[in-house]
Amino acid sequence: MLNDSVLKVSPKGSFKVTQLCENVAICEATKEDRHNWSNATETEPAFLVYLGCSEAEISGYLKTINTFYRCSWSEIRKPKYLKNFEAEIKIRGMQRYADTHAFGLDYLVESETAKHIGCNSDEYNYYTTGY
Repeated sequence: MLNDSVLKVSPKGSFKVTQLCENVAICEATKEDRHNWSNATETEPAFLVYLGCSEAEISGYLKTINTFYRCSWSEIRKPKYLKNFEAEIKIRGMQRYADTHAFGLDYLVESETAKHIGCNSDEYNYYTTGY
């Protein structure tokens, strides 16, 4: 797994882009939420999510992001950070942890990791936790 693999740091050090798994990276602010990313907490900085995918997957990902993650602002672009993909979805406003109202970054990373290592979530849980 590629946890905590820094891809880029801004010239003034106000943010860094970190790859969390093969196709998910985040850009974390190191200071206040001056760009209105709207997901900072008292103890954790605001962040944007970058999701690498194929062009054929964009529509499905957007429906999932809007419906289950409750994120309504996404931008599709050529990959800037996750270069091994055909497209990169830049997502604003995703919460860090899943709750009863919406999935969070934790769930996205877990499900995308399982998808890219070629097993379903039950297999992933078994191999990572033993249960």
